[in-house]
Amino acid sequence: MPHMPKTPTYYWIDFLCVNQTNIEERNAQVASMADVFKKADGVVVWLGKEDQYTQDALTTMQRISATPEGKWPLVPYTSFYNPEESPLVFATRLTFYNWLGFIVLINRPWFKRAWVIQEIALGKTALVVCGSKVFPWELLAKTLSFVKITRWYHHLRSEKLRHVKELRKQPGIYRQVLKSKLEVGISPLNLNSTRLTASLLAETNGQVVSHSSLRNLLDKHRFAESSDPRDKVYAFLGLANKSLSPFRTQPNALIPDYNLSVQEVYTETATVLMSSYKNLSWLSHVEDASQRQISNLPSWVPDLSVSLQPYPLRYRGPAHWAAAGSRHWRPAVTNMRKGLLRVQGIQLDHIDQTSLLIDESEDPSAGWASIVNLALSLDSPYPDPGATGKTPSRVEVLWRTLTTDIYNHTYPSPSETGLLFIDYILNLQIRHRLTPWSSADEFQPHHSPLSDFIYPNWRKLFELEPPDSQYKLSSYTKRLTTVVENMFNGTYSPIGLAQLLHELDQSGGRQRRLFKTRRGFMGTGARSLRVGDEVWVLYRGGLPFVLRPLPNGHYRLVGESFVYGVMHGEALKMGLLREDIVLE
Repeated sequence: MPHMPKTPTYYWIDFLCVNQTNIEERNAQVASMADVFKKADGVVVWLGKEDQYTQDALTTMQRISATPEGKWPLVPYTSFYNPEESPLVFATRLTFYNWLGFIVLINRPWFKRAWVIQEIALGKTALVVCGSKVFPWELLAKTLSFVKITRWYHHLRSEKLRHVKELRKQPGIYRQVLKSKLEVGISPLNLNSTRLTASLLAETNGQVVSHSSLRNLLDKHRFAESSDPRDKVYAFLGLANKSLSPFRTQPNALIPDYNLSVQEVYTETATVLMSSYKNLSWLSHVEDASQRQISNLPSWVPDLSVSLQPYPLRYRGPAHWAAAGSRHWRPAVTNMRKGLLRVQGIQLDHIDQTSLLIDESEDPSAGWASIVNLALSLDSPYPDPGATGKTPSRVEVLWRTLTTDIYNHTYPSPSETGLLFIDYILNLQIRHRLTPWSSADEFQPHHSPLSDFIYPNWRKLFELEPPDSQYKLSSYTKRLTTVVENMFNGTYSPIGLAQLLHELDQSGGRQRRLFKTRRGFMGTGARSLRVGDEVWVLYRGGLPFVLRPLPNGHYRLVGESFVYGVMHGEALKMGLLREDIVLE
């Protein structure tokens, strides 16, 4: 404590000041902890001892903080790898080593704890201590804000940086870090934004006031961790604005009670939120079945104890999907508390074909082979239940589905995205065809059947394009020639595909499974979906959902989905029967 004031000072350390073994005391103290932090003069953040990486992290924060915020939007997304693209922004260039130090710092355990969110958000001031290094929170906050505005968090991953030529040749003290899977994830970014909204934007009578609803806090901080799973709810109750839903209509909802089981707390949270908002969007926060850890949870209740990856589709951009139009849902709260969710909607179709995910085969081309085969099985013309008159080709349906028709937060995705997709496929083709013949030592022309298998399928897909399509085989071949020529003369760089790769990672191929239905619709959904599952448009659900029928006539929720062509009420025009069903 050598950096603390010498005058007598009171310190609140929750682990010491609350008897963790006394349930009644925990219930009472947890309910009042927000008041403790609001009234405190400040918060001291102890990150632990400094290490060999700390100085690089501090250098990063100091140089970012010295850069005027007005210049941040001028920093190109790709200039992280090409600093010459923004020579006038930074007074002194940051090195990859500086950024690696920051990545290590931001991955310290403190940033992952659920309870620190309330502490840092409600504290009037915050001082960060890391060994002998002491600095104001604002230094860290500015760096996180910069990373968010520039979207450089996509680049700040050890798995990506290990491929940087400079770091491959001279990793220095970061040799082991580059072998790890560290990143500047969404947790610290949302931690910082919550402090900004709660602490800086509102002050009443000298005390900070939260602008965030409980729903918003649970959304933003799903990646936070707690030793007691119930604290993934309780840690945010004191921070939530009580004038907003659900407390506006249910003021006594969700009072901390450690006598309740985790299943009871999570089910009650889902019940309170869904009945308060009177919609089913909370269903989009149900993680894939392969990630769930809390047993005996209803399938429609999110397991808040685990992080949610990928994030719900509605965060992809301003799509405002309304697959069921303005149809209403009538919550049956009593049944919900028993684990049964009654919903209304229409059964759109059955899934009859699915793709492999990229990580489900040792051959990197196998996943794409299954995706191409699925696209080849589509009917032409594609179904048009909304009678829009549009006749998208197979390739267009494929790339719009794989990106959920969103590119760089623009919806619908501009047609130029399709040309980026073609460039991406060209890069895939080259990589898939050459990788089996190369090794670290010499050229090795060994054989890979799957790589041979995927190539003619791409060709067939482009051959089937209409004569006026920009994706027809002749256009593809012409672009391939141009790319290869540019590779030879050194003018080609795939860096422009970084944003598209991010879109594909988030919406299809790597984290979501592509599927086709019996009626010929293409969609993307949860990893665990399978042939025989049903696609439903649920009233007040926003998106379609994949459900699995049970022998008793009820259903289990598999997850949300994007189905091209039915995201804005088109399914309501198909004459399908409205049904009442139960999820358990």
